[in-house]
Amino acid sequence: MAMKKQTAKVSPSPITGPAVFLLPTPQEHAERQRGPQHAAEDGQDGGQGGGQGGDQAEECVEKREDSKSRCARCPLRAMCRAVWGLVLGCCVALAWAVGTHSAKQSLEQLHAPFFTIWFCSTWNLLLFPLYYLGHLLGAEQRQWPTACFRQCSGFLVEEDMTVRVLLKGAAPFSVLWSLSGYLYLLALCRISAGDASAILCCSQGFIFLLSWIGLNDRFMGVRIVAVILSITGIVMMAYADGFHSDSITGVALAVGSASTTALYKVLFRKRVGEVQPGTASVLLSCVGLCCCVLHSWVCVILYLTHVEYWPPIQYIPWDALCVMASLLLAFNVLVNLGSVLAYPSLISLGMLLSIPANSAVDFYVAAAPQLSQVRVAAAAIIGVGYLLLLLPGDWDDSVVHWIEGLWQGGWKEDSVVGEDGGADGGEIAKPKPKPAGIAALT
Repeated sequence: MAMKKQTAKVSPSPITGPAVFLLPTPQEHAERQRGPQHAAEDGQDGGQGGGQGGDQAEECVEKREDSKSRCARCPLRAMCRAVWGLVLGCCVALAWAVGTHSAKQSLEQLHAPFFTIWFCSTWNLLLFPLYYLGHLLGAEQRQWPTACFRQCSGFLVEEDMTVRVLLKGAAPFSVLWSLSGYLYLLALCRISAGDASAILCCSQGFIFLLSWIGLNDRFMGVRIVAVILSITGIVMMAYADGFHSDSITGVALAVGSASTTALYKVLFRKRVGEVQPGTASVLLSCVGLCCCVLHSWVCVILYLTHVEYWPPIQYIPWDALCVMASLLLAFNVLVNLGSVLAYPSLISLGMLLSIPANSAVDFYVAAAPQLSQVRVAAAAIIGVGYLLLLLPGDWDDSVVHWIEGLWQGGWKEDSVVGEDGGADGGEIAKPKPKPAGIAALT
């Protein structure tokens, strides 16, 4: 009986999330945190029979962790994730470029940027149903929608789950979401889509600064350099048409949108921690609910105060609005749910690729004038800063260890060859000394 109880304790829990996402459930995460030592301790508490069961359970846990680590290090799996990352990154760039072009078209016929972003934000309500659809298609043990929603919304709801509690928890995120989109659409009215996308890429630098100040993240000199490059690119964008032109207002609005986006992501990280597909889908669905319930009154107030104007319903460009909303929904799905299939850094390259994509759409579709050399240089500087910000936190240590491993591997091979030669000649060959630089690294 003790062996049976012990085996039940450490056996893996059924997968409650989508199997296609390959993400551990909270129960599996807690089980991994327990580790084999806790499993052995539980087995010792059950007597001699329980001790034997604990040893068997410990071996099972070690074998399972071994197989998972070998699977994670599999070159074929890494190659598949890299290919998926490139494909999804290109899809992100395409969705953002076409969605931005649809936004500019709709703003030419309907000068109501807040109504436009409100209409697109309400489509976020479909994020959790899409996530739950993946759960139904791939999970071994399916859950009811309410149980799955409750499991993924723990960061928002600590007590009983009600609509009021959900709106209260998601209200700050919905305000930042709508404000960022509203400022971005205002910027599109004054600058080109390529310039707006380039400035929006600078939000990664603002995220680093806010995380360093508010979340006590690790300080990295290379990221400070990236932030400086991003700011330099922004200044060059503003200088392209002169500081007294109307485009400087558009650049300022785009910077405000990037800053608000950074604040949204840092607040999300502070509340949630590591972003998972379930939590991201729940939050975006709650943001859509807040926009639908609360922000609709803002649209009415702006219309009554003549800040925005709505034509008769038959003259509203519903086709452009629906295309923009669907592409924004696809963009959110790829960014928030695509990380389970590919490396997030490769997906993040989609925003960088959206700069040339938007510039191409402006030139070939919107018949915009050719880019000036200052704008090209500014976009290149922002792109370099964006790539530096994508480097992992321990990239320098990884490079040092990689060089050290290469040198030690070659040095050991030379030593073995020397020993073999010395044995044949009756002498012991001494290993080659390391250069001073590599010796200092080791």
